[in-house]
Amino acid sequence: MKPDYWNKTAQTMPQQDLKALQLKLIKQQLNYVYDRSPFYRQLYDKHKLRPEKIQTWGDFEQHVPIVRKDDIRDYQIATGDPYGGLACVPQSQLVAIWTSSGTTGWPTMGGYTREDLDIAIEAICRSYWDAGYRPGMRVMTRHGNWHWLTPITWGVIRRLQMRPVMTGINVSAIKAYKPDAFPMITTETAAALLLDAIHKAGEDPHDILGQVQIISTMGESLTDTARENIQRDWGGVQISDGGGCGESYCWFFEGGDPELPGAHYWADIGYAEVFDPDSMEKIGDVGRGELIATNLRVKGVPYIRFATEDFIDMMGDHSTHFSHPYGKILGRSIWRVNVNGNSFLPYDIERILQRFPETAKAQFFISKEAPVQDKLTVSICYDDALTSDPDALRDKLATAFSQNLGVASEITWVPLEVIPRPAPHKLVKFMDRTKKK
Repeated sequence: MKPDYWNKTAQTMPQQDLKALQLKLIKQQLNYVYDRSPFYRQLYDKHKLRPEKIQTWGDFEQHVPIVRKDDIRDYQIATGDPYGGLACVPQSQLVAIWTSSGTTGWPTMGGYTREDLDIAIEAICRSYWDAGYRPGMRVMTRHGNWHWLTPITWGVIRRLQMRPVMTGINVSAIKAYKPDAFPMITTETAAALLLDAIHKAGEDPHDILGQVQIISTMGESLTDTARENIQRDWGGVQISDGGGCGESYCWFFEGGDPELPGAHYWADIGYAEVFDPDSMEKIGDVGRGELIATNLRVKGVPYIRFATEDFIDMMGDHSTHFSHPYGKILGRSIWRVNVNGNSFLPYDIERILQRFPETAKAQFFISKEAPVQDKLTVSICYDDALTSDPDALRDKLATAFSQNLGVASEITWVPLEVIPRPAPHKLVKFMDRTKKK
């Protein structure tokens, strides 16, 4: 497939030039935030860091401290500043304000200047164009009004000259409007909820969704089996899976070419590093670990060397299509359980559960019972209509966990209502029971 670029110059920039640009922008950002952000000035003074001393990658890696969400929250609490001391412009210059979802604790707050929003829209336009979104497409989208992607998505729709429906996602609107694409269906759970709504309305999903060409998923890492399930239920639709937190500007989205797997982020807009989430030692720019993100161009509320709590598999570079790195966000780094020295995420368990029809919906959560535990503890809801012998199913799943993950497991059946659901499209898939002991 011949590549088709939204911004060929930026997307195919030689890697040597890209690396030099990143360092140039990082040095500019360090001086910018030191002069304007009370949080960064306090932090850098504490570490005896003068921005002008950062001249090389080695200087950056050795001297610029990692910023964690708790650092920002502590500043919020101490000062009452909703932006945690990060804002570098007056609030009057922020054209959009958002909060994080609070998935891992107290929500953090962010905002876009007009220039920041333009940069963010450019980043997503590149990814959506690569996925196959084109001018004239009829699109429907769903977001909470607070979500960081909401102003970006509407900006992308306008810039790509697509035709949006403003009524929200519901069966009647889909039937009447016949959308070509859903730029943000969010999670697999959300896709399933829409299918349930279509069935309850007495409609055939293939009739209602038959014209849909592309959907973009985000919010939970999509397994291969989940992708196959959605494509089957949606009549073979193309899926562009994405991930990333609003603060990072290192947003990963898949393209439309199956010969080029993985999800790219745009390294002229954000800089991603990979750290061991336990030791907080740098693994490199390639590998599995916690994503540490630096905004290279943001002027409103910049995040520099920010520990995103996203656990990523950073795979490297595509040399034949894009010069930018690619990878896959697998979940939250704090949502891990250690079983006899091996760490597992909900993603690892979900991939196995989805192979069995009785548990294909992957309605479950894993429990952290101790810093290191001898068994994988999983609570699972199975499909009553497909399960005649729960004990036999438990044995099959235990065997699958043993063969695929190399660990013993303790499986508990639970009804769906026991599994917390912080939002309609999300299920809690990790429980930390050590905090209650």
